[in-house]
Amino acid sequence: MDEQLVFTDPWWDLRRGGPTEQRQREALHAELLTEVAAGHPLHNQPVEVIGRSGASDDIVVELASGGWALVHLTWKRAAERQPWPETTFYSTIKALEEDIHEPDW
Repeated sequence: MDEQLVFTDPWWDLRRGGPTEQRQREALHAELLTEVAAGHPLHNQPVEVIGRSGASDDIVVELASGGWALVHLTWKRAAERQPWPETTFYSTIKALEEDIHEPDW
């Protein structure tokens, strides 16, 4: 049985097929493509935005090559210099969930 990533508050699961989720996925993906410059590990990597935080500018993307990344968007609306947008890669759902669900204190 495949393990499924679970988003809990303050995270929004954008994998649902509604129009609101679709608009958010498209807007967040467009900003990600704008911010990721040549040399960034996500540059030219096919990804799907699957979640966003309601408490920060963080998004979760699923990598077409396997795994996930937690990305902190800057909303500069332009290409960023390394190391931005800050990105952490995960090969397991468990590791990703531990990071996105840990308290920020």
